[in-house]
Amino acid sequence: MKRRDSSWFPGASFTDEVPQGHIKRSGVVLRRWISPEGDATLYLFLRGTGPLTVYAPGATRGRIRFGGGIEPLTWANFNLYRGTKHFYLTSAEVKEDFWPLRDDPEKIAKLIDWDGLLCRHLAPGLPCDEVLALYYWSGVQLKSGVHPMVAEWRFLWKWLHNWGLAPSTEDCVKCGAPLTSARLSLYGFLCPSCSPSAEGASLSDSDMKSLRLSLSTPVSALAGLFHSDRFTAGPPWQEVNTRLRHYFDSLN
Repeated sequence: MKRRDSSWFPGASFTDEVPQGHIKRSGVVLRRWISPEGDATLYLFLRGTGPLTVYAPGATRGRIRFGGGIEPLTWANFNLYRGTKHFYLTSAEVKEDFWPLRDDPEKIAKLIDWDGLLCRHLAPGLPCDEVLALYYWSGVQLKSGVHPMVAEWRFLWKWLHNWGLAPSTEDCVKCGAPLTSARLSLYGFLCPSCSPSAEGASLSDSDMKSLRLSLSTPVSALAGLFHSDRFTAGPPWQEVNTRLRHYFDSLN
């Protein structure tokens, strides 16, 4: 992966509560850059720490090798050393690499796309454990066969919900009436009486029920209802996913 400029990795953030010395954190590799000399710079999303830039000198040369532990999208227990200026990786114990998804272009593209959203919208050094867990379980959903569009809707909506920004799927954001059919605007779902005809595509009562069902169903049961081999996620799902992304764009 080619490094474009010095802003390719968000700046490192050093938490005052983390003392100098060895620490252990679980999480995922979001980004990796390998220098011509074999040194690695990693952007990790860690439990209790949030996104963090970590250095691994000699990661791909000599006797210091981390194997799959520094591959993007790999989940691991990371042993780190905090020096006076930087965090350094000392070892990584791989827990999940989602390797089966790498043979499925559509699914691996989703994980990579979500990875990019995390890099753009999470503040370095700010813990966001609920979103970290959501990202992991969204990968599990893809691995179990959940339709990628359904997994994306659930991932985006629940992330926004964690931040208090998700549009209600129950009531019209303007008049408060219970939703049957609806249209999704930047402000939320609108009932037919409140939505202008040009405000997004119309979502039927059946569409809205499916959207709500996908949010309330436990992860273990999602594949049974929304498996990509049996469930057809058509234009309505593309519509809501595209519009939910506008919510993130509005944060910038």
